[in-house]
Amino acid sequence: MIHFDPSDFNGILKLMDEYGDRKTMYPGTNENGEAVYISIFPDRIVVDTHQINDWTRRNIYHRDGTREELYEK
Repeated sequence: MIHFDPSDFNGILKLMDEYGDRKTMYPGTNENGEAVYISIFPDRIVVDTHQINDWTRRNIYHRDGTREELYEK
């Protein structure tokens, strides 16, 4: 099981270091009951959230600390 906390930068780096070489998408559920899929790469983590409002939110957390947030319907 993977615990992902987007506010913990050191934890994000640790996940990249430990799981970045695996080619696996990790499914889960967030605190709102929404489906979440986490893909971990050596240089970024991509979190796709299938929101209750039928939108998909994609958050990308880069190793250098930059972040992106995209939406798709």
